[in-house]
Amino acid sequence: MQKDLEYIYSLRKYILASAGIFVFSLLIGVLVSALNPQASEGLFQMLKEAFSRITTLDPFERMLEIFKNNVRNSLMALVLGIIFCIVPFIIAASNGLVLGMLAEIVSRQQGVLFVVAALLPHGIIELPMVLISVGIGLRLGHAMYLLLKGMRIDITQELIQGMWFYIRWVVPLLLVAAAIESYVTPLVVSRFTGF
Repeated sequence: MQKDLEYIYSLRKYILASAGIFVFSLLIGVLVSALNPQASEGLFQMLKEAFSRITTLDPFERMLEIFKNNVRNSLMALVLGIIFCIVPFIIAASNGLVLGMLAEIVSRQQGVLFVVAALLPHGIIELPMVLISVGIGLRLGHAMYLLLKGMRIDITQELIQGMWFYIRWVVPLLLVAAAIESYVTPLVVSRFTGF
């Protein structure tokens, strides 16, 4: 546990960078949606169609699908960060942009309370886990850059350390988040919004 805490502390600037990319992109998404509602409407319909299959699944199957998707994306952000931080940057930025656009359009249609109820229960766990994965990916990319500049960096050890933390903490907590999203979030939405 102590080693895990030390590792997270050593990642602080990379996690802050990933959170900064996400928040900046989120604000851009909100702004784009507010200034161009048609664009966000189109995105909303496209995502609705893309995820229509998930909504027909029973809660357990939905949980597994959400979990699989989040594990895949966060693993890509982590491992492919080694390619000069490009993939984690894209994942953090695209998630922020899409979420910002969707939050703006849904809050316009259903109200802010609906958006909070739909995102907060699982998002409070899911988002930090994704951003930590992005942070590890950014650190790996930075380590690779330093290695290519001639510094003595044990890139294999960096990758092993990142993967070990991912398996011990990120994967189990993403499963918890997926379970909350499938079983708890719908109840919270219906209770606090009257839907």
